[in-house]
Amino acid sequence: MNNRYLSIAILILVVAGLAAFLSSEKSLLPQLMHVDLTLMVCLVILRFLFLVTNGLFLKTYSDRFGIRLSVKEWLGLSIVTTMGNFVTPFSGGLMARAAYLKHRHGFSYADFTTSLAANYLVNFWVISLTGIVVLLFLGTSSPGMLPLVLFFAAATAVTSLLAVVPVGELRGGSLLTKNLNQVLKGWTMIRKDRLFLEKLVLYVFVNIAINGLSFYLAYIALGSDVTFLASLVVSLLTSFSLLVNLTPGNLGIQEAVTSLSSALLGLGAGLGLLVALIIRAASLLPVVGLGPVFSYFLTKELAAGRPGVTDTGGHRSG
Repeated sequence: MNNRYLSIAILILVVAGLAAFLSSEKSLLPQLMHVDLTLMVCLVILRFLFLVTNGLFLKTYSDRFGIRLSVKEWLGLSIVTTMGNFVTPFSGGLMARAAYLKHRHGFSYADFTTSLAANYLVNFWVISLTGIVVLLFLGTSSPGMLPLVLFFAAATAVTSLLAVVPVGELRGGSLLTKNLNQVLKGWTMIRKDRLFLEKLVLYVFVNIAINGLSFYLAYIALGSDVTFLASLVVSLLTSFSLLVNLTPGNLGIQEAVTSLSSALLGLGAGLGLLVALIIRAASLLPVVGLGPVFSYFLTKELAAGRPGVTDTGGHRSG
């Protein structure tokens, strides 16, 4: 089946499932009508800061490859990428970002893929370790705690294994092997530069804090007495939904993971679904408002042509 039709089919099934669930939980919907406006404004600001941090990730990697992006570019590409991901399946916004960097700055697709794979490894490594620590501090006796501990433990083991594996390529021509080789290649580049790695880890922690606070405010806005640590665990688990990006904006997948995580922590699947919907709405506002503006400016940058090639420590392709 064509990937596009597969994505549409999954999207229809997921939206239908969410609609059916909400219709069976009619008592939840009135809670959305009483959300505090001040909290929503704070939530929108946090989602914008999340986009800013993602832009700083891009700037850091670009600097490493000898490409100097302006604020308009690294922030604009972060917002436009997110906008593209909201309207196309399989992270279509990332493809547009790769095309821009290739045609505007000569950043090869191979280097882009390598940096992206390395970024995922660092992100999920830090997120997994943080999840283990947070669960230890949370110390809840919820029946769903064991699956959460096992999940974070497994994620930590896998990412740690990739991080300590000897440098070199894995043999085999499968898609999984090729993807793992891209991760290892990117990680080799990162671990040779301690300052670079420390900066990436710092940005991951900033994003974790922003995301955790976003979920906490969303729960509070719905009248929940959830603790910050519990909402942080939900946000950490929801981050892994990016690995199953089958629908535009990961619609439905992210909501399902948030609902399940919320249920496992004893917060309620329905409440988790509402939280996910509030987070999505707050994330859409800065993207919809700023995305078209930055798309215009970035299109003008592309029309200006490729700047001169400079090499300041990276291995940029021309």
